[in-house]
Amino acid sequence: MQNRAETGPVRPPIGLCYGSIRALDADALVAVAGAAGFGSVMLPPFPESACSTRAEFRALLERHGIRRVVLDGAMGMLPRCEFASANGFTVARHLEAAERFCVDCFNVPHYEGDPRTTVAEFVDALAPFCESAAMLGADVALEFLPGTGIPDIERALRISEQVAARNIGITLDTWHWARCRATLDDVRALPPGSIKDFQLSDRAADEDSRPDSMQWGRLVPGEGAAPLLELIRAVQANAPGLSINAEVFSQELQALAPQVAAERIAKGLGRIISAI
Repeated sequence: MQNRAETGPVRPPIGLCYGSIRALDADALVAVAGAAGFGSVMLPPFPESACSTRAEFRALLERHGIRRVVLDGAMGMLPRCEFASANGFTVARHLEAAERFCVDCFNVPHYEGDPRTTVAEFVDALAPFCESAAMLGADVALEFLPGTGIPDIERALRISEQVAARNIGITLDTWHWARCRATLDDVRALPPGSIKDFQLSDRAADEDSRPDSMQWGRLVPGEGAAPLLELIRAVQANAPGLSINAEVFSQELQALAPQVAAERIAKGLGRIISAI
């Protein structure tokens, strides 16, 4: 048997987030992702599928080689989040989706949430949700977004540490990492295992001089100037084997056929990962 030194480092799996390509139902997204070589997917908050049971969707995942599913926008439990309440986000809907779609991780952004929300309020809301998620075998990943009640890495980590559930941690999104002016050392200093989800996109060298955007303007990995290889190494040191999920909100990609966009993203990721 060959050892790791002889075979080289293990390449981390890659994932495709639904927002990186034109809107598809969950079944089509899984098929597109699998055909492009992705091993995980991120689904929208309310996925649509022709599969009527968990077993049917599990069979679909296995058929296309998808081994991990993340559910985005799990924020029905979050305090002071009018967007969630106005758009029908509830804990019950999140848990029902997780059961039906074999979800391994909930991505939790305080999207458009009140920046004045306290750590204590988040802890009170998230502790029971983490218990419910644990019963499904799912992690809970807090995504920091500048301008919200979880604006940066430090706040996301404080909340997760005070919730003190084994299945809670943070989402590291390279776009928001750059927006909140975090550093590589901030990522390297995180407690081992605290990163539960990793969302990656590239960024133009002059992006900081442009109007700030929470969503648009992202580039395919390898087509910008973000230190993606260093970030991948730091995340893999924190959470070995965690999927690298491409979340590339780009109007250019939205205009392409989904399979073409997915293959372009996969090739970009592949070039970066090959340098690990």
